Amino acid sequence: MMEKQQLETMLFIEKFYYSNKSIKSHPKRRIIADCLNKLTEDERISDDVFALTMNIFDRFISQTSLKIIEERYCKLIALSCYNLSKKLRTNILINNENEQISSIFSNENYSAEEIFNTEEIICSTLDWDLANFVPHDYIKYFLSHDNQTQIHIHVHILLSIAICELNTLTILPSLLACACIKAAIKGLSFKNIHYIDELILNTLHYEEIELIHTQYRIEQLFQSCLQNITPSPRRPCLALIDTSPQQRTKVK
Repeated sequence: MMEKQQLETMLFIEKFYYSNKSIKSHPKRRIIADCLNKLTEDERISDDVFALTMNIFDRFISQTSLKIIEERYCKLIALSCYNLSKKLRTNILINNENEQISSIFSNENYSAEEIFNTEEIICSTLDWDLANFVPHDYIKYFLSHDNQTQIHIHVHILLSIAICELNTLTILPSLLACACIKAAIKGLSFKNIHYIDELILNTLHYEEIELIHTQYRIEQLFQSCLQNITPSPRRPCLALIDTSPQQRTKVK
């Protein structure tokens, strides 16, 4: 279990990156987030890399004029944020062998020099302050038992959806993590784990109404996501099977 002092330090630091002011996201943020999330899955990179990528992206965009960022450069920024996050959160060597990610993420190929130069611009703009905390860093404190694998899976799914939809600068990572944990427990109809609710409320310095409101937002995003899922089309080569009594008599 994460040490109490370590958690308190994380909660203190995360507030420096949070803004209670209205922040305008990049118009293409939702599309970019979806592409980066898929890229993370394709490369089998842990979800926290995606979360940090979007945090770096949101912070950089907030300090840059949106009008001067044309589409190709915006995608280059996103890809460079992803590379930086991988360097910070994984042991994977970023080299020319990884150029395939450019074609996965975009129809345009970026040179290694373009990506490297953009990484330098991002680092300089953010004063090399990149290693921020993400919601995934808090999960292990509240879900520390081995028999909670199913909850873990659902929490990660909810976090991915939320991070795609919400600007990471407008919601504290710890609050988002706990809201997703509560939403996952509710969705799975798990019983006798009220101690998690107590742990959350006793540990975090939030009003209960704030946590409930965030949980509701997560649940609404999830429902909206389910409604947008297109069912697989029926295979045209398969015909409906007549199971009426008359048909069964004919077979005999």
